[in-house]
Amino acid sequence: MILRIIKEGLDGLNGIKGDQGMPGPPGLIGPTGLPGFTGEAGIDGIKGEKGIQGEKGDRGPLGLPGTPGPAGVPGPAGPKGERGNKGDSGSTGPIGSAGLPGFQGPPGEKGNRGERGKKGSRGPKGDKGDQGAPGLDAPCPLGEDGLPIQGCWNKVYGENH
Repeated sequence: MILRIIKEGLDGLNGIKGDQGMPGPPGLIGPTGLPGFTGEAGIDGIKGEKGIQGEKGDRGPLGLPGTPGPAGVPGPAGPKGERGNKGDSGSTGPIGSAGLPGFQGPPGEKGNRGERGKKGSRGPKGDKGDQGAPGLDAPCPLGEDGLPIQGCWNKVYGENH
């Protein structure tokens, strides 16, 4: 560096400022700056004309359930239903109190003849009987049964008779 000073010499005094030159070519784009402060709100503008209606949007989520409304007026009676099936038989209930005695029923059918009983004891002697029929006048001999022998009391009628 010392050699250089010797060759060229010392700098001179500053000259007067010259005219502004032509603008140079645009430089490279610099980095984006920090966002600025929010400005004050401007005055409200006048209301514009109504725009065209947009397309129908998606269905939103269901809202919370509302409170129940008051009970409505009862409707008219419906038509009579069909007869239902017979239900199961119920369980046996408790025994009720005794009722009033009923009327005597009709006589039953005659039963079968019972077995012959054992022979009873001899009864008391009976009263004396009535006078018997008059006896036979004929001298007919009596048979084993106590009656006159057959043919003895029959009369044979003659041929004239």
